[in-house]
Amino acid sequence: MKTLAPLLSTAIGAVFLAAVPAFAAPESLALREEAAFRAAVAAVAPSVVSIETVGGLDTVGEVLVGTGPSSGVIVTNDGYIVSSTFNFAHRPASIIVSLAGGRRLPAKLIARDEVRKLVLLKVEVNERLPVAAVAPQSEAVVGMWSIAIGRTFEAEVPNTSVGIISAVNRIWGKALQTDAKISPVNYGGPLVDIRGRVLGVLVPLSPTETDDESGAEWYDSGIGFAVPMEHIAGVLPRWKQGTDLKAGLIGIRFRGQNVYADPPLLAHARAGSPAYKAGLRKGDLIRAVGGKPVDLQVQVMEAIQSRYAGDTLRLTVARTDAATKKSETLEREVTLVDHLDPYQRPFLGFLPERNPTKDQTGVGVRFVYDKSPAQEKGLAVGDRITAVGDVPVKRREELAMAVAESEPGKPVTLHVERGDEKLALEITPAKQPETVPELPAAPKAEPDEGAEKSTSLKIAEFGNACALYAPHNYADDVPHGLVILLHPAGGFEKGRLKGLVEAWLPICRRDHLLLLIPSAKAKEGIWAPEDLEFLSKAVDRTAEDYLLDVRRIVTLGYEEGGAFAMRAASRYPERIRAAALLNSGLVGPLPENEPATPLAYYVAAEKGLPNLARVKAGLKQLRDRHFPVTFRELTAGADDLDADQRSELARWIDVLDRI
Repeated sequence: MKTLAPLLSTAIGAVFLAAVPAFAAPESLALREEAAFRAAVAAVAPSVVSIETVGGLDTVGEVLVGTGPSSGVIVTNDGYIVSSTFNFAHRPASIIVSLAGGRRLPAKLIARDEVRKLVLLKVEVNERLPVAAVAPQSEAVVGMWSIAIGRTFEAEVPNTSVGIISAVNRIWGKALQTDAKISPVNYGGPLVDIRGRVLGVLVPLSPTETDDESGAEWYDSGIGFAVPMEHIAGVLPRWKQGTDLKAGLIGIRFRGQNVYADPPLLAHARAGSPAYKAGLRKGDLIRAVGGKPVDLQVQVMEAIQSRYAGDTLRLTVARTDAATKKSETLEREVTLVDHLDPYQRPFLGFLPERNPTKDQTGVGVRFVYDKSPAQEKGLAVGDRITAVGDVPVKRREELAMAVAESEPGKPVTLHVERGDEKLALEITPAKQPETVPELPAAPKAEPDEGAEKSTSLKIAEFGNACALYAPHNYADDVPHGLVILLHPAGGFEKGRLKGLVEAWLPICRRDHLLLLIPSAKAKEGIWAPEDLEFLSKAVDRTAEDYLLDVRRIVTLGYEEGGAFAMRAASRYPERIRAAALLNSGLVGPLPENEPATPLAYYVAAEKGLPNLARVKAGLKQLRDRHFPVTFRELTAGADDLDADQRSELARWIDVLDRI
């Protein structure tokens, strides 16, 4: 590449001189800049192509896709072309490439880069095609000129937009950012520097979403992204083999919620994952990736999310022995994979006690499921579990996590105290049940003494109304679950809301639950994405004033509120552990099934629901990811649960902490 630099500079200089009109004063900075831009575009334009796609899917998911022209960049003389996946999400039947001179050629899709949302195409040609020079990624700095180029309107004249590089190493280290106007017509085209070298290929990217359309909503906003061309050149030999480049997965989860402030301390390494196979374990602190020191979770995430399946990472970790408090430094090599088998939460078949005393040993058993693995091995109500394998447990959360992190398909050894007797029960887990057990009769709910009134929960930065009901028998030393009622579009009618509150308050008193009833901020009563953050903050605020049982926090949504209930659980699984949907469609994206954040779903829909078939298809997707799902079909016309069904739902909430 260096040998081409003098020739390229000479060529650009010649075009630059030719582009300046004879009457232009040399000291005119504006004209000199304009000439430089025109020269840079002229240098790259021969390698920019127009791409048309024909046929394929009309929609991708819920999105209607277009098949309009897009752009591409020739990267080899023999006809390899790189473009954005944006115009290929619908899997077109045929692809036509128009070269700079107007010649049209059929193209073949060779492979995709699912990490950076690129496609590699190939056209068959007899002559050598023009290829632009590549700008070293190290020379891309904030504040330098950048020119976005596409070829979609006229074959002879490329469309251009000028801006600056506004950030580097964006989207987890995968992209340059420019404030030049970027839109679907130049996705796949080059981002060029003032010297006429290709900095990168323009693509829509999102820091959180990975589908082919995500990021396109930012078009013409002054936030555009380009995958560095130097990176593309580096993976091109691997890409030419026709293998899609997929995201590399490692199988770890960090402690803490703030990836920009918290250290990379492992909450767990999923059993069977690359991290687990390499020897990483809960409590390990990652100190370096590939020899580069890291201090924050975001640094590790950037290193992983910018790599592909098949890549190998060298990790330096610090491990502290819990007993001796001595720390050792370990080197581990981890080979990333393109998928992790869906996690299946092990089910032994018992409910743990929730209210431990200070001096008690282990975790008590309050209920054993009939015909469960635990019952078959002799576990009984009143037993105290003191360890799982060689991991001692004193609290319910420790017990649940120790079982959740057990090796899939292998027996779990529970160390049990039964009076003066000590037992070791080897239990092989089963699948999570979808049926709701009949529980021993709970103490009858105390009568309503008229002491329960709603309090208004306000959060300064949000305008949402929110009511919180706490049962009059609330006690500070008893952890309470939280049921969040989410209204349909337009809100609850006053009479209906009153009926729901009256139906739930006796259950709240009996089962130690709080009732939270938020409203959408919009006057029309339509739930919006910004309401999700309010809901999360409302749960946090409730936890400041009440002792919450983190394993029994449930969103219960009616109709459109059901879709919002599911979104909330998917977005904040560390806060919300279950979603119940009534007469509602299921919406994505689905969350990952993780040991540290078990999710469960209860879905009830009337027989005549127009989208019942789609609801059942969504249930299958949840089950395919091994989420426990309970489905009930209601009578036609039913818009709520009857007393027996509500009683079952209450029991479903009561057993969410099952192990």
